[in-house]
Amino acid sequence: MMKKLVLILSCFVSSLVWANDSAGLIAAKAWLKMIDAGQYGQSWQQSDSAFKSQLTENKWAQALQGVRAPLGQIKSRSKLSAQAYSSLPGVPDGEYLVIQFQTEFQNKASATETLTLSKGSGNWLPVGYFIK
Repeated sequence: MMKKLVLILSCFVSSLVWANDSAGLIAAKAWLKMIDAGQYGQSWQQSDSAFKSQLTENKWAQALQGVRAPLGQIKSRSKLSAQAYSSLPGVPDGEYLVIQFQTEFQNKASATETLTLSKGSGNWLPVGYFIK
């Protein structure tokens, strides 16, 4: 009986983690498509309030124009990892998902994109984006 209960709980917890990962991954891919299309203002608008408080829409667009635009069109993007966190440095405790993608651009054969999402507003919204 106890083994059965542990197995059921394990399956339930695994399902919750998968569901969060899946919902977060869907949100991440949709947001990255905006970046890929050069819709920098829209990507800022679709970000978490913590993200917006760090820089203006204009500063965000300028930063991406300088960093992302020179990479050219995206050729491929695949998920490397997705890790859930309840706390991260410099932000309040909450639900966070850090997703890394291996990305190939027209002018850069191999890049790692890291997107951090927060579920503080009830939906997975970006709070950080980095390209290396």
